[in-house]
Amino acid sequence: MASIEEAKDIIKNTSISTIISFYHPITKKGANFEAICPFHGDSHPSLKINDSKGIYKCFACGAAGDSIKFVQDKLNLDFIEAIKDIAKNLGIDIEEKKFNKNPKYEMGLRVLQAASKLYRKVASEHHPEHFMEFLKKRNLTQESVDDFQIGYAPSNNALMHYLGSIPDKEKEMAMAVAKELGLIRDSKRGQGHYDFYRDRIMFPVWDHTAKVRGFSSRAVLPNQKPKYLNSGESFIFDKGNILYGFNLAKSHIRDKDAVIVVEGNMDVISLHQFGFKNSVATQGVALSQSSVRLLSNMTENIYLGMDSDNAGIIAMTRINSDFLSAGIIPKYIDYSPSKDPDEFLNQFGRLELQKRIEEAPTFLDFLIQKEIPESIPASTDQKLRILEKVFHILKPLGAGLLANEKVIQVAKSLGLRSSDEDIINEFKSFLAQQKQNSFPKSSYTSQKPQPEMAVNEPILEEKAPDIAIDSSQIRTNLITKAERILLETLLSHPECVLAQQMTEILDKIQHFEVKRIVQWLRKIYLEIDESEYPLFVQEKMKETLPDEIKKILASSLFNYRGHKLDQKVIEKMLGDLNKKLDESQLKNERDELRKKQLHALSDEEGLAILNEIQQIESKLLALRNK
Repeated sequence: MASIEEAKDIIKNTSISTIISFYHPITKKGANFEAICPFHGDSHPSLKINDSKGIYKCFACGAAGDSIKFVQDKLNLDFIEAIKDIAKNLGIDIEEKKFNKNPKYEMGLRVLQAASKLYRKVASEHHPEHFMEFLKKRNLTQESVDDFQIGYAPSNNALMHYLGSIPDKEKEMAMAVAKELGLIRDSKRGQGHYDFYRDRIMFPVWDHTAKVRGFSSRAVLPNQKPKYLNSGESFIFDKGNILYGFNLAKSHIRDKDAVIVVEGNMDVISLHQFGFKNSVATQGVALSQSSVRLLSNMTENIYLGMDSDNAGIIAMTRINSDFLSAGIIPKYIDYSPSKDPDEFLNQFGRLELQKRIEEAPTFLDFLIQKEIPESIPASTDQKLRILEKVFHILKPLGAGLLANEKVIQVAKSLGLRSSDEDIINEFKSFLAQQKQNSFPKSSYTSQKPQPEMAVNEPILEEKAPDIAIDSSQIRTNLITKAERILLETLLSHPECVLAQQMTEILDKIQHFEVKRIVQWLRKIYLEIDESEYPLFVQEKMKETLPDEIKKILASSLFNYRGHKLDQKVIEKMLGDLNKKLDESQLKNERDELRKKQLHALSDEEGLAILNEIQQIESKLLALRNK
C-alpha cells in the first residue's frame, strides 16, 4: 500500500508519455511524442509531450502541464482523485488511512527514522571495530556508506535509552510502536525491554520516497545466530512493494533508460559503488506485480542480474515471465564464474561487467538454450519433449510473432521436419490446452512472484543453498501424497534435513512450493536456536503461500515436540520416503505417456509409447518388491 504522497512521487518518476497514453492516443515523434489535443477541436497533432521535462503543451490552444494536470483536465477530476486514477493504472494500491493523518503510522515512521539516525551516529562517531572490519572486508567506500546510511547497532540498548528520553505524552505510543515493529522486545528476566538488534551492521530499507520502512541486519560476531535479522511485515513495512535502493536509483534509471534487478543489498551497494547506479534489489527473490508495473513504466530495458545459482535462475524465471506478460523482454547478465555482481565486480571490475551488460542475451534465449542439449537426440519423441518445454517458456508471450519465430527456430535446430505452419499450429494448440488443463511443467514455467522472506530470513546478500534443481522435476499443480508426507515429516522433525539422503531427495521433489519450503528449512535450521524454530515456522505461515502448504505448516507445527529422532530412525524414515518419491515420479511419467498415447499420430508411434509404459510398469514392480 502507498500513501497519496508516495503515489505522487512514483507518478512524477513515471514518464509523462506513459501516463498520457493510458487516457489518450499518442504517437512517437523523434525523441518526443505528439497527439491530437483533447482540449480543443484539434485536427492536427498540436499537443507535444516531452518526457525529459515531464510536461505537455498544445501549441494551438495553450493547454500545458504535467501528467497529473492532464488527467485532471481530461477527466474533470480534482488533484487527489487524479492521483488515485493514475495510481490505479500504474498498479499502485493507495491505502486511504495513510493520507489521513494516522498517529500510529506517523509515530512508526518517526521511530524508524530515529533508529536509523542512531545506528548511523554510532557507526560514524564511535567507529566500532567490527563495523570498520566489515567495511574493509567488503571494500566499501565512505561514499557508499553515506549514500546507503549503513550503521551499527551497539549492544548497550542505545535505542531503548533514546525511547526512554521521549516526553511522557508520546513515550508510551513510541515504545508500543517500536515493539510492534520488532525494534525492541520484552525482557525475559522481568519487566522492561531490550534492543532487538545488537552488535549488527544495520542497513535501512527505504520506500520509493526515501522513508525508512525497516532494516536489514548482519551479524558480525563469530557465534551470533542467526546471521541475518530483518524486519518482518508490519503496518509500516510492505516488502512486496519495496525495491531496495530505488530511491537512489530512480533518476539514474530514467537517465540510462535501463534498470538492473538483483537480489541482495550488498549487490546493489557494490553496483552503485562501481558506477551502475541504475540498480535495485528485490526483497528476497521475488518481484511484486506493482514493482513490475513501476519498472515497466520507467523503462523497457530490464536486465535480470540475480545470483547465478539455481535459486537465482528460478527467481529470474518467474520475474521474466511477469515482464513478458507486460510486453517487455528482459535481458540476462551472466556473472560466471562468479556467483553474484558483488563478487564479480571485486574480481573482474567495472569494464568487464559493462561488457557483459552490452552483450547480454535475452533471458528468453538463455532459458531456451538451457533446454536444448549439446547433442541433439535422434528420437523424434525426445525432440518433441524438448519442444514442449520451450512451449512452456514462450507461453507468457501467447501466439505472438516473436513466440512463433522462436518456436520455428527451435524446431529447426532440433531437426524436426514438420512445416512451419504445423509447428505454429501445434504451439497454438498447446496454448489452448493450457487454458483448460493443468499439465506438468519444466522449471522455467511462469510463476507469479511470491514473498520469499520470513521475519528473519536474509535480504542482505541473501544466498540460497546451491542445490541442484532438475528442470524436468518441477511442477506447480497438485502436491503428491509422497511430497505431503515428506514435508510434514521434515517440518515436524527438522533435524532430518541434515541427513545425507536429503540432497538426493531434493532432486526428486516435483512440486515447486514444496521444494522451496524444504530449501528454506535447510537454510534456517543451522542458523537458529532450536527454541526459535516454532517462531520461524509461524512467520513463514504469514507469507503468501498456497492454502495446502499453509495447512501442512500448521499441522506440522502442532505436531512439533522438539524431541530429536535417533539417527537410524531418520535414515530408515528418509529411505522409505525416498522410495515413495521414486514411485510417485514413475507414476507421473506413466500417466503422461498414457495421455500422449491417446494422441499418437501413427500405430508405430503408439506402439513405441506403449513400450515405454511397459518399461515404467516394470520399474514400479521392481521398486515395490525392493
